[in-house]
Amino acid sequence: MAEILLPVMLKVAGKKCVVIGGGEVAAQKVNQLLECNAFVVVVSPELCSVLAELEKQGRLQWLPMRYEPSVLEDSFLVFACTDEKEVNCQIFADCQARKIWCNVVDEPEICNFYMPSILRRGDLAIAVSTSGNSPAFARKVRLFLESVIGEEFGMLVSLLGEMKGEMRETLKTIEQRRKFIERVWESDVWRYLSEGDLEGARICLRNCIAEVAMCSESNSALNLRLSGLAK
Repeated sequence: MAEILLPVMLKVAGKKCVVIGGGEVAAQKVNQLLECNAFVVVVSPELCSVLAELEKQGRLQWLPMRYEPSVLEDSFLVFACTDEKEVNCQIFADCQARKIWCNVVDEPEICNFYMPSILRRGDLAIAVSTSGNSPAFARKVRLFLESVIGEEFGMLVSLLGEMKGEMRETLKTIEQRRKFIERVWESDVWRYLSEGDLEGARICLRNCIAEVAMCSESNSALNLRLSGLAK
């Protein structure tokens, strides 16, 4: 039976994340970490042009050396991106001994976690994973989703966050909130968002809240009447 993985969204802002290797693959991991405001340390005798520019900008800390276990101290995550399998295996073993999560590029058998292919639309993040079987296919699926899920999805997520308190104050139950999202999905909010009319979108969301609340009140009143008749 295939291993079942648990998808999670990690908070890495301000946490030490070590990337061992200085090539293009390492640069990809570094950019993903920087996007999440991690404190990134790169360990490598040399850096590719992308990493060199990031180091020049002061966006990462560079340790110009070969791998040593001491670089793992106080790390939250580690990425092993060297082109030496023996070194990558040693990094993983050292991380295991220290209970540090480690991802070894292109070696799914010795990883604590896999990096999915990520689609971002504002605060909306969609992660696509093949459980390490084919990162290239995960990327293909993500590119397909990019053609379907536009920027308006991210705009809607931001508005939902902005109005979360208002929504929860009116819609008390999980069922009501689910009905609200269903109402939103079928509403004209997409038109407003595509036109960049955020105020129109806000009004539309408030109308959806009111409609669900009114429907819930009507159902409650009906249930009370039916209960009375049953008695």
